[in-house]
Amino acid sequence: MTTGGISGGGMKFWSDATIEDRPRVLTVDITGNRDGWEHDSAHRVHSSMPRRKISVATEEPVIGEASELAKMINGAGEFNAMLLLCRPADSDAAAQIWGQIKEVNTEALLAICTWDTAEPLLASAVGESTGSFGQLAVVQESPMTIRAAGLFFMKFFAELDMHSEATHSMTGKMVWFGHSKAREILRRRNYEGRVSLKA
Repeated sequence: MTTGGISGGGMKFWSDATIEDRPRVLTVDITGNRDGWEHDSAHRVHSSMPRRKISVATEEPVIGEASELAKMINGAGEFNAMLLLCRPADSDAAAQIWGQIKEVNTEALLAICTWDTAEPLLASAVGESTGSFGQLAVVQESPMTIRAAGLFFMKFFAELDMHSEATHSMTGKMVWFGHSKAREILRRRNYEGRVSLKA
């Protein structure tokens, strides 16, 4: 997945993609609560957003199976950003998730958290996609602790919400900045993990 930024001479390397309004986040959990902690973690991340004044699309996370992901997203109401929580066990599982994502036509930012697992296929697929869903995206690329992953995505959405307040829109530059600030807080707290950026 490509990363945005600025090179010498002030040339812009993030895209001109713009998503209307401040983040209204749909949290979707397709982990299947495999090891018994995933659903609790999803609820903690989701419930922390309103406390930080980040709008959410549903009162609770939308929970279901990977095979029903497109149907779950398309039936979830109005949102312009999605936090997908999943733990693909292998490339086949990642391919199934990506196959479902490709069926969604909504113009929205895509954030994918895979907690203590990571499947590079997801990051590369999102990076190469030209669809409206995920034209702006952050995708976990390496395993992270539960705390580190939760911290990263909460900081990312908090920064994105703050910077989109003035224009009531999300741009590649804002996504790049939110990603940078989230990486910075992980470094300060000595947490490891890589999250790719498409901006």
